[in-house]
Amino acid sequence: MPMPSYENSPLTQFNAFNAGVLPNDVFGVAINWFVNRTPLTARLPKLPVGSPHFLIVNDNYRPRSVALNNGAALTAAATALTAADASVFDSGDVIQIEQEYLLVTAVDPATNALTVSRGYAGTTAASHADALPIFLVSNTRTGAETNVSGLSRIPQATTQYCQTVQHAYQVGGALQADANYGSAYATPLDRDRMLAMQHVMDDFESAVYYGKGVGLTGPNSRPLMKGVQSLLATNKVTAPTNAAAYKPSDLIRDTIQACFNGGGNPSLLLVSTDFLSAFAVWGHAAMRVNAGSNVFGVPIDLFEAPFLSGISIVPAPLLRPGTAVCLSASEARVRLKRSMIDKPRGSRGDAFEGDIIMEGAIEIDNEAHHAWVSGISAFSAA
Repeated sequence: MPMPSYENSPLTQFNAFNAGVLPNDVFGVAINWFVNRTPLTARLPKLPVGSPHFLIVNDNYRPRSVALNNGAALTAAATALTAADASVFDSGDVIQIEQEYLLVTAVDPATNALTVSRGYAGTTAASHADALPIFLVSNTRTGAETNVSGLSRIPQATTQYCQTVQHAYQVGGALQADANYGSAYATPLDRDRMLAMQHVMDDFESAVYYGKGVGLTGPNSRPLMKGVQSLLATNKVTAPTNAAAYKPSDLIRDTIQACFNGGGNPSLLLVSTDFLSAFAVWGHAAMRVNAGSNVFGVPIDLFEAPFLSGISIVPAPLLRPGTAVCLSASEARVRLKRSMIDKPRGSRGDAFEGDIIMEGAIEIDNEAHHAWVSGISAFSAA
């Protein structure tokens, strides 16, 4: 198939904020042409950012359980206990330790102490071994309380850095003057320019996965975004159980179940291409879903598997083998400081030159809503 040309089309930056309508410029071409090779960069929503760095917010919801940290067993008569973190509790909370319900009547976050009423809701006060989980059931009020203090859960923020990716295209005058250079390309310059576009898209997509995070510290610094692997902490598994005999249940445990446990709504599973063989080994061959085609008539890759009903599966060629990334897709986007632009330098001596440039970063809200697993070496049906 011939590579696309956008000669005589606008070379302005892609307006990424136009309700998803792709323009006829360099970024519109790249999004379409590389929609399957760089799925996150091409398919995620795009939003602007006006700074070399920005904050990603992770809401900090109340945990539903913490450990008893009494230093000794909790006796059946005790009306005070120590939790590993009492700041998650509020007066009026109903908690559960084993089969006993307890009513929290006072909280001292400084000492992690709870004052409790024992044997609540018709249960029987009993002794409990230290380190058992304290489950938060719910909060209950009298219906006539005043001056109730707010329970603050301060969001956690992480700094993300915008990364500039730039690749040049350069063709000598003698080569550019060749006739019938190749049926797939209008001119040698067109071919080299398309290769520069692919290099930019590839590098940006790879950084979206594997960027480590380097900030702007001076005029000669080279910022690097934090990729998904660096942004995720709660549900990141790099040495999975059964890595050498990975099963469908392992994939569900490490990705979809982990997202749900963290409060997410998983909808998208990106997989390294070796997972296509894994689905066959598991007896659940991935089935192509009609997701339409790009403007060049190439089908957009989107699959489903019977045991992952409702989850869109997208092969990601730039993910390293043995890797799967599960996203709550509504909380993921690309932030662009400078969307892809073609900046021709014109001719210099006997050469034609230009640069393809793009600057931005991935944004993943609420990292506990997403999951990463890598280090899988082989797949097993049983």
